[in-house]
Amino acid sequence: MSGFWRQTVAMVLAVAVMSACLVISAQAQDLAQVLYRFENRALTLGRYGAVATFQQRLFAQAANCAGKPASSYGKADGIVGAKTRQAIIDLQPCLNSAVRAAVGAESYGAITTGLWRLLMPSQIAPPDAIERANHLTFALEGTDYDVIQFNFCQSPNPRSGKRFLEGDPYCFTNDPRAYLTWGPRGATAGAGAEIQQILFAAERANPGLLRDVFGPFTEDMHRLALGNNDAAFDVLCAIWVNDRERADFTRRFAAYGARPEVQAAYHRVYDAVNADGGKIARFFKLYKSIKPVIKRDPTEIDLAFFIDRATHGSVPPGDISKLVDQMTRFVTRTRNLPSPGNLRKQLAAWLPSHHKYNDRLARDAIFLVDDPEVVVSDAHRRMWLQRSGLKASDFGLSDQRFVTDYPVAAPTGYEKIEKFYTVLPQDKRACPSTVRRARKK
Repeated sequence: MSGFWRQTVAMVLAVAVMSACLVISAQAQDLAQVLYRFENRALTLGRYGAVATFQQRLFAQAANCAGKPASSYGKADGIVGAKTRQAIIDLQPCLNSAVRAAVGAESYGAITTGLWRLLMPSQIAPPDAIERANHLTFALEGTDYDVIQFNFCQSPNPRSGKRFLEGDPYCFTNDPRAYLTWGPRGATAGAGAEIQQILFAAERANPGLLRDVFGPFTEDMHRLALGNNDAAFDVLCAIWVNDRERADFTRRFAAYGARPEVQAAYHRVYDAVNADGGKIARFFKLYKSIKPVIKRDPTEIDLAFFIDRATHGSVPPGDISKLVDQMTRFVTRTRNLPSPGNLRKQLAAWLPSHHKYNDRLARDAIFLVDDPEVVVSDAHRRMWLQRSGLKASDFGLSDQRFVTDYPVAAPTGYEKIEKFYTVLPQDKRACPSTVRRARKK
């Protein structure tokens, strides 16, 4: 069987290489390029993407090669960790030396472009830099599309150690302006209203989807999607305070988030020009303005930094002229151009985040530690090791490859809708006064 597998693998790789050669490209594709690599910390990439499909195929072939059950590698859950690395290692004896060299044998236990093409159908291309940069932010958030969290009174009383739903008479919350949080980018129903925008976009593209998934909560979801901020609070509070309804709603929302069309709407909202997509576009506009002095486009790691900053942190203002002047002076102060990492480090200093300061230090360090020219401060390194320990290179991102732009989507149209108070009287009465007092508008 192993001999047959060697022949099959070699043949599949040959087809993949031939297919790659047919692509019109300025340079040959590097099959040994790392896409994802587990070193010290597992990479959480999501249960619903192509990586989980890759794991399924990898585990089956590695188990066949090693003569053990595929279940020994665990579930194909989109978490690239020790078991995924072991499966890649177990597969190696069934590859001849030429194949091992082509798929990147020196990248021990990593998912490479060659290995991806070897195991995946030709129509599923390896994740590009934009997808992997988004995966980095996903890994930091650690929340999949089928996970929601109500934010009403979710913090324990410092004195009793209990929460409101556990019998404490007081309501404590660390996020009084967000009533529900959902998914990998932390979409909220509250001040940001990202959840309402996603509901609107998904329903507009797939009429009747809310009814099919949410059943008895369909009208609640319509009132949430079309209501104002006060309506969002009351609609969700009425569901949250009822144990049975809360459990049923959470289960139905998980099924909703697991659907590909909903995930597409989720991405669509965040990539819009009036959301994170617009923030990322400002970074690209900034780098385009200083391109004559830095003599390059943003790198892949720059891109990941932009996306993460747009998700959690400060971004360039609408008027970037002052920042362009600052960066130009910084770049031209000596004859030697600053490295990409040093430019990111300085840009981060000009765009401070006062909210969750230590978390931002830890996240900024992810985009600095791969650059040997960057002196990473003790504070950055300490917070980085405590919070994640991840590197941009773990996601196959490099400062040696460049990205010219980011696909920013048009607004969904939700912003044009006039929102109003959509709550039924019984729902308003259902929300306890103690919970209302903890709210901040």
